Amino acid sequence: MKDNDSDLRQPNAESGSGWTQESESSVVDSILDGDAQTVFENKDLVDSSTIVDQDRIYGRNEQLAAEARAFRDTLDGERPPDLLLYSPSGTGKTLTVKAVASKVKERTQESGIAFDFVAVNFKTMESHTLDRAVWKLGHQTAQKAGVGWDVPRSGVSTDMKYTRRYEIVNEHFDSLVFILDEIDALTGSTGADEPAYSRLLYSLSRVMSEQHVDTQLSTVVITNYPKFRENLDSRTDSSYNPNGIHFSDYDANELVEILERRRDAFRDDALEDGVIEIVAAYGSQNEGDARRAIDLLRDAGEIANQAGDSTVTQDHVRSANQSVMKNRVLEIVGGISVQKKLSLCAAALVAKENERVAPSPVVYDIYKILCEGNNMKMYTQETVNSHINKAETYGVLESERSSSGFKSGVHLVFTFTEPVEAVLETLNEDSRLQDIPTEELGKVVKRRLRD
Repeated sequence: MKDNDSDLRQPNAESGSGWTQESESSVVDSILDGDAQTVFENKDLVDSSTIVDQDRIYGRNEQLAAEARAFRDTLDGERPPDLLLYSPSGTGKTLTVKAVASKVKERTQESGIAFDFVAVNFKTMESHTLDRAVWKLGHQTAQKAGVGWDVPRSGVSTDMKYTRRYEIVNEHFDSLVFILDEIDALTGSTGADEPAYSRLLYSLSRVMSEQHVDTQLSTVVITNYPKFRENLDSRTDSSYNPNGIHFSDYDANELVEILERRRDAFRDDALEDGVIEIVAAYGSQNEGDARRAIDLLRDAGEIANQAGDSTVTQDHVRSANQSVMKNRVLEIVGGISVQKKLSLCAAALVAKENERVAPSPVVYDIYKILCEGNNMKMYTQETVNSHINKAETYGVLESERSSSGFKSGVHLVFTFTEPVEAVLETLNEDSRLQDIPTEELGKVVKRRLRD
């Protein structure tokens, strides 16, 4: 009997390929052992989720000062005021407040004050209910305290989750700040009298006055949609009174300065002249989003590595930008169900006629026409909105609520951040979506928008 494993380790003389198991393994080993070419010195610096020192933050001195003044109360044994940070995405809200909170934590450790911060992004949660938010905050609090969180996700009341979290807070912290990121995503159950974030803010704003904890407890709310306060219950609006801090968009020059402060993520002379400027130019086209600019610079470095190049060039940046755009579209479109494709297609058809913006009521009208044309079952507008929101996870579009109020006239508005034509072209690769009467539907869209 032949030893098949031994056979595999011999060159294939007949094919002339010369392939051996050793040659494949040596490639893997060379990469894992660090022999492969890399343009990076410290890749974490071009990871947009990395908390960086304040000297790497540019153009946010006013916001940093406001946050520092608020947190300064912790050092005096007082409760910091609640904060509301608002602006479009990628403008430094989360970055600055985490940098300041980290600095305060260093100072309080020197002073013997048990301070920390718990940050939760509600958009990334698999469920946007109050119960899941309370569980998540409790879990993160327990991690910060270094204790176990022995509360199951289900089968236990929300009140019990609150109680256990308060016990941990009281036992382990003198001062604690909850950083509530993307809070407007915490919508809650359909048909509720108020969004879940309203009830969460009410409970957090009342926790000390109702003597649930002795710990100095504060909140920092981060949102891209400051009008979310219009949907607060009257009790919450009365008790929740944060200090507002606005963050403006970055322009191309500011993005250059931001990226320059992360140049040492790369080896010396690894960035060709003009690379940072072209990355900043792409970033400024995306509403001054610094997060996406930083990610693009990292992706360009990855492409250089894959090519075995020792220098990141402007061509690498262009390839990275094209790849990011294509991958985002393919990632959301490839393999999704036909219903999700119909939903996204309806939104893209509306956005095509309305400068990339698609109000959900008009989107739903077009979705129903697409379903009729394809003899497909129609789902509710809530389901269609949920399907489209999946695209937001990949940066294809962004969504926000209208300001008409929570109970009457509330609807989502979708804004495409990637070219609408690219989305439609990718969707049209599905045979079921190839014969859509785009021109005729464009006329319908314009009528509905006027109405």
